[in-house]
Amino acid sequence: MNFPAELKTFRWLLLLGGLPLLLGSCRSVKNVFSATEVKPSSFLTHGKELRQDRARSPFIGNWWSTDKKLLAEAEECRKIYVAPVVYANIRPDRTLVSRVEHTAAWRERHLPDLAQYTQREFEAAFQKAKDPRYAVVEAPEKDALTLELSLLEWGPNTYTGVLVRQVVGLLTFGLGGGSVLRNSRGYIAIEGRLLVPRSRQPVFEFADKEYAKVVLIFSIQDLRRSGQAHFAIKQWARQLEKLLRAKPGEKVKDSLPFVLINF
Repeated sequence: MNFPAELKTFRWLLLLGGLPLLLGSCRSVKNVFSATEVKPSSFLTHGKELRQDRARSPFIGNWWSTDKKLLAEAEECRKIYVAPVVYANIRPDRTLVSRVEHTAAWRERHLPDLAQYTQREFEAAFQKAKDPRYAVVEAPEKDALTLELSLLEWGPNTYTGVLVRQVVGLLTFGLGGGSVLRNSRGYIAIEGRLLVPRSRQPVFEFADKEYAKVVLIFSIQDLRRSGQAHFAIKQWARQLEKLLRAKPGEKVKDSLPFVLINF
């Protein structure tokens, strides 16, 4: 049966607009809209043992030690040192849109600033917590845990991506631009480990990757090259602080994968 051109176009728009909902029925909403799998580097001792645990943690990959001596040592600590963030294991940005707008040299120049920003935000998350468990110290101490972090991936925001998503979003009633075109969004991945002071052994390791949120109206954050990375880093810092002081059986929830307006 032959359909008029206008009807065919309308059917395609409905398909694109409904695709995120169909995908959401097959996978978790977060995996479709916001996060994805992340393979840790050799930075983590137990990287191959990371597992999802949505009943407890918002991070994609988690590993907790079962060594009672290490856990007891960690339990005694009420201080934490956030080490300078490293990025020696950062992977090449293979997103086509991002590589068109950013050279590898551009990203290399901005990685030190992003690493420093990450360290500051994780320190701030512990310092500003309403019911803090740890006091932040400026150097390693014999009774302080050490948090080591590594930037694993980073694809900066692009103006091309913003423009394409806005156009597709208009054609699909605000649904298709952010979800179907996920590879046009900025993204960042991180990995980290928590070490006890005496043996310097890890008691917790994690890894996570986030794409820019799906924005239903407009994203001011997308207008800044590092906007998505900064937003994700702040969320990770707050989530980790909550996770490390959570009581047994307490769940630390992840943030919503979509927002109305993103600052």
